[in-house]
Amino acid sequence: MRSWYTRVSLGLAILLGVATILTTLAACGSPSQSSGPVQLTFWSFNQQITEQAAIFNRTHPNIHVTALKEPSGPNQYYPKVISSVNAGNAPDVALIEYQYIPTMVSNGALVDISQYGANSVKSQFASSAWSQVTRGSAVYGIPQDTGPMGLFYRKDIFQRAGISSPPATWAEFAQDAVKIHSLGPNYYITAFPPSSTGWLQSLMWQAGATWFSIDTAHNAWKVSINSAASKQVAAYWQDLLNRGLVSTVADFSNDWGAALDKGTIASWPSAVWGQGVVTSDAQDTSGKWAVSPMPQWTAGANVSGMWGGSAISVISGTKHPKEAAEFAEWYLTNTQSLTIGVKEIGWFPANLAARSFPEVTSPNPFFSNQVIDTIFANANVPATWTWPPDLTTVNKDMGDDVNSAVANKTPLSGALDQLQQQVIQDLHNNNINVES
Repeated sequence: MRSWYTRVSLGLAILLGVATILTTLAACGSPSQSSGPVQLTFWSFNQQITEQAAIFNRTHPNIHVTALKEPSGPNQYYPKVISSVNAGNAPDVALIEYQYIPTMVSNGALVDISQYGANSVKSQFASSAWSQVTRGSAVYGIPQDTGPMGLFYRKDIFQRAGISSPPATWAEFAQDAVKIHSLGPNYYITAFPPSSTGWLQSLMWQAGATWFSIDTAHNAWKVSINSAASKQVAAYWQDLLNRGLVSTVADFSNDWGAALDKGTIASWPSAVWGQGVVTSDAQDTSGKWAVSPMPQWTAGANVSGMWGGSAISVISGTKHPKEAAEFAEWYLTNTQSLTIGVKEIGWFPANLAARSFPEVTSPNPFFSNQVIDTIFANANVPATWTWPPDLTTVNKDMGDDVNSAVANKTPLSGALDQLQQQVIQDLHNNNINVES
C-alpha cells in the first residue's frame, strides 16, 4: 500500500512588500558563463526526490539537479522560500501547494513558465489541476498531485442502521444521519470539525462557490465568501449541528481517530489521500470500509471538490529559468519519475497517463479489494476555484470565526459574513487591490 499524502498544516505569515497578484517578478541574473552543466537546486518535502533527480542527471548531461528535502512544518517552508528569494539564494525549482501559488505570486516568488513552452504539456494533465497553476495566460507550475473528494464510510455501521447504499445526495446524507444517530447518542454519520478550513473550503468548492476571482479589467481581486452557494453549504451543516446529528470533534485528533475505529463516526467526506488516514487511524477495521462518490446537491450530478494537491514551480531569481522549466516538465511527464512519485511518495497524480499505473488501478485489500482510486479518478472537479493571495490570514480568520459560531451556537452564515469583511480589510491592509 502506498503512503498517501502527509497531513501537515503549512502556516505562512504574509510578508511585507506584498505586490498585486498580476505582477510577476521576472527571473533575474544572467546565465552562468562557467564551464560544465547548468547547476539547479530543487526543494520538496519528500526524500525520494533524490532518486528522481539522479535519473534526470544521468539523461541530461548539460543540467545537474541537486534535490533537497525541506521541512514542511508550520511557518517554515513558504516563509523560507520567500525569504530566500528576497536574499538572492532561492532554489531554482520547488514544490508549491496549489493553495499557496497566489500567495507566492503576490510575493514575486514564482516565474511564469508559459514563455518556456509549459502549455505544450497541458493536455497531459487533469484540467482541474492545470487550472490551479494558471492565472490568465501565465503558468506558475506543472501539476504534481491532486486531492479530489469522495465519501469514506463504514459499511457495517450503515447496514446496522438499515442503510443499504451510501447517500447519493446531501438530502439522503441528512436522512442517513438520523438513522446513524438512532444507534446511540454517541453515533454520528460524520464530524463537522470547526477548525478544518481546507475541508470546509472543499465542500464549498463542490457546491459551486467561488470565493476569489480576479477582475483583470480593473486589476483587482473579487471576494465572494458569503455568496449564495456558500450560504447553502453553511445552512445545510447548521441544520445537522442544530439537531445534534454530527460530532464536532477535531479531525485528525486522537478522539476522532478512535471514533473512526469504533464506528461512532461512520463516514468521512475526504480527499483521495484519506485512505491512508483511515488505514492508519482505524487499522482494526479492515474490510469494513468502502468509498463512494461525494453526495450531490443535484441528484444525478457528478461534482466533487479538491482538498490538497501541489505543483512543481520555477522560483524567481533563478539564473537558469529555461533549464529549471525543463526539469519541472520532465519531473512530471517522465514515466520513471512518475512511477517513483506514485509508488514511493504516494501521489494521486495530476498526470492522466500515470492514473493507469498499477498503484492507482489495483484493488485495495483494506477496502475489501475495492478499486477505490477509480472513484477519485472519475470525480468531476470544476476548474472554477481560485485561492487568495493571503491564504494564511484567510484560514486563521476562518478557523476563528467558524469555531466561535459552533461554540456559541451562532449561525455559520454570520461567520461567512464576518470572514468576508475581514478578508477584504486584510487585502486593503496589504495594498492589494480588491473589490467585493
